[in-house]
Amino acid sequence: MNMKDNATNVILNVVMKAVPGHEEELFGLLQALVEPTRAEPGCMIYELHRDPEDAGRFMFYERFVNQAALDTHVAMPQFVNFGAVRAASKPDPLESVAVGKWRAVA
Repeated sequence: MNMKDNATNVILNVVMKAVPGHEEELFGLLQALVEPTRAEPGCMIYELHRDPEDAGRFMFYERFVNQAALDTHVAMPQFVNFGAVRAASKPDPLESVAVGKWRAVA
């Protein structure tokens, strides 16, 4: 694949931190996103990672074919459900999230 082929790809690096004591709850919610997201037609890569030194720290590496595919992803039932479960949980198991958006250049 040359750079022209992936110039419209959207790459995300999403780092999340669980509320202390809610690490496994958040892990379960994140795991539930993986397979349905990988099945989306615009999803190229969707990998969940866990910090080996901090069990409450997670990272998604995501690559979508374009912004429209990412927009579709955030409207999918699994992603909407993720937000609804978090909103209903007391406390929300997600303490913080940082999203980096990238574009391949070389």
